[in-house]
Amino acid sequence: MSPNAPRVVVKNTTFRDAVVAGVAGFLVLAFLIYGIVHFASESSRAKANTLTGVVREKQFTPAPQEEITFGKKGLKTKAIDGEYLLKVQVEGEPRLYEVPVEKSTYESKTVGDTVSFIRPPSEQ
Repeated sequence: MSPNAPRVVVKNTTFRDAVVAGVAGFLVLAFLIYGIVHFASESSRAKANTLTGVVREKQFTPAPQEEITFGKKGLKTKAIDGEYLLKVQVEGEPRLYEVPVEKSTYESKTVGDTVSFIRPPSEQ
């Protein structure tokens, strides 16, 4: 058996060290609490801007085009057949909302289904 390693003796910390560590810990905790409260308020604001309604009409406007995007992985191209719209009636609202959606969403929804969407920026 090997002999035990010698014990390491740590000097006592000073009162100043303890205060600095306490203040640093408090600041980190305060920053975390601020972040949680801030994001919770943003979440509640997003919930207030979300509407849910019934699909009354599906509308497709053919306008073939190619969308080019630039990101981390370089240039990407995407062929777009046209504009897919769902006309949605929200209970208690006097108008039909025209909600632009992706092709997959357009194909999965039928007239009478419910759909959730974000209120238009002009009404927020």
